[in-house]
Amino acid sequence: MINERKLEKGKYRIIKISKEALWEFIYESIIDKQGIFFDISDETVITSHHDIDFESGNYICLVKNNIDSEQIDLQALLNNMEDTTQSLYEPNRYREFSIDELVTLQLGK
Repeated sequence: MINERKLEKGKYRIIKISKEALWEFIYESIIDKQGIFFDISDETVITSHHDIDFESGNYICLVKNNIDSEQIDLQALLNNMEDTTQSLYEPNRYREFSIDELVTLQLGK
């Protein structure tokens, strides 16, 4: 349970965080809601992989089934892929790819 305290009149509360803490917040928030964001009902059958480019501010998250052993270069996808959505709250926020399509994207084609 969150410890709630009344904010007194004339007082201010501030949270300031580093880019690393912001990355952690994004990462943990996506993990907490990955079933919703990726339309997956059984989260026990997937693993997620994340990366962020602090210079551009771009973030990428890939989910795959646990039996998939293919290695994906998230940095290459970050650099070569268009955004999949303008908002995590849009109905079509993710795109689904085969391994061959991801390899092509990683190569910038």
